[in-house]
Amino acid sequence: MENLREQMENPGVRLSYAYAIDVLQARMRLINADLSEQKNRQVIRSMASRIKTTDSIVKKLIKKERSVTFETAVETLNDIAGIRVVCYFCDDIYLIADAIKRQSDLRIIREKDYVKNPKRSGYQSIHVIVGVPVTYNDKTREIRVEIQVRSFAMDYWAELDTQMCYKKSAGEIENVEREIRDYSDVIAKVDNKMLELRRRIEKM
Repeated sequence: MENLREQMENPGVRLSYAYAIDVLQARMRLINADLSEQKNRQVIRSMASRIKTTDSIVKKLIKKERSVTFETAVETLNDIAGIRVVCYFCDDIYLIADAIKRQSDLRIIREKDYVKNPKRSGYQSIHVIVGVPVTYNDKTREIRVEIQVRSFAMDYWAELDTQMCYKKSAGEIENVEREIRDYSDVIAKVDNKMLELRRRIEKM
């Protein structure tokens, strides 16, 4: 565990993850500019990023019953670094995900579609795990970054779910979670209604 903590808190390691995030955020701005020009409207509403704390990495490795080492963390965890991309409409999610997958210098490691197949909690989003090449002193290593793409409505639900349920015990939060799952369906319907309205306006 001490090896993991020492390595993850090494400035060079943190900067490598930060660099990979910077590269992807710049790429997402280019994708947004291209799609916005094609659609004649803004596609991406906002972006946010984060690097997991060492404590969060340790907890996840323990939860997954894996060795608590630096090597295991960087080789098996896909979300040490993450970017959240929020768009206005639910159909834009797939446009953005497809654009990410067309980037020839990124290796697509995995894709999870929680829009077509939401989690039991009601969570919806597309996760695309990419490998970003980071070169320094003639050495290139691949940094994994998880890109979450979701609509504004999906992000609103996810944020509320985190605020109200995260780290609460199962007994005290069970009823709240049940209601939040119901609200996920309500928000999804609103999301689809707004998409229908936008399409009607575009036909005018």
